[in-house]
Amino acid sequence: MTDQSEVDEMLATVADQVEAAPPADDTIIHVAIGVARVFGELDEEAARAFIAADFIDHEASPGVAGGPEGYLSTARYMRSAFSEARWQVDDFISEGDKFACRVTFSGKHTGEFMGIQPTGREVSVQHLHFYRVADGQAREHWGARDELTLLRQLGVFNPEHATPADAGAAQSEA
Repeated sequence: MTDQSEVDEMLATVADQVEAAPPADDTIIHVAIGVARVFGELDEEAARAFIAADFIDHEASPGVAGGPEGYLSTARYMRSAFSEARWQVDDFISEGDKFACRVTFSGKHTGEFMGIQPTGREVSVQHLHFYRVADGQAREHWGARDELTLLRQLGVFNPEHATPADAGAAQSEA
């Protein structure tokens, strides 16, 4: 588990981003911090308070439960696969009934992850998360993760070129 000072440090970044961004609705900020506590602390009370019963995670695989329990199950799974799991908020923006954050996820691969046995490797990858808020709760989530970098860091995907830009540069040099 992450200790409270580490969680406070992660959440402080949200507060810093909010201060630097155009004014956001207080409810959006409150929900964003509550949602962050679900993954940051596995806070079940925050999940029930800030994740709507009809919450839809558009990123989840078919058959994964919605609502607070579905969101918590994803958080538990990630923490079982990666010890020292941390979601550092790098950017936070909000407009209307939505907020978005760019997050750096890091941890040590010490448990099974999507069929990949533990490698003991450290990972650090970017995530993008978007939420829609209504009535003081997150109602929908969309996300994107840099899965290719994650798979490279786990040692299960080793392409000749790290990115399409690298492949393009190599072609133009040939």
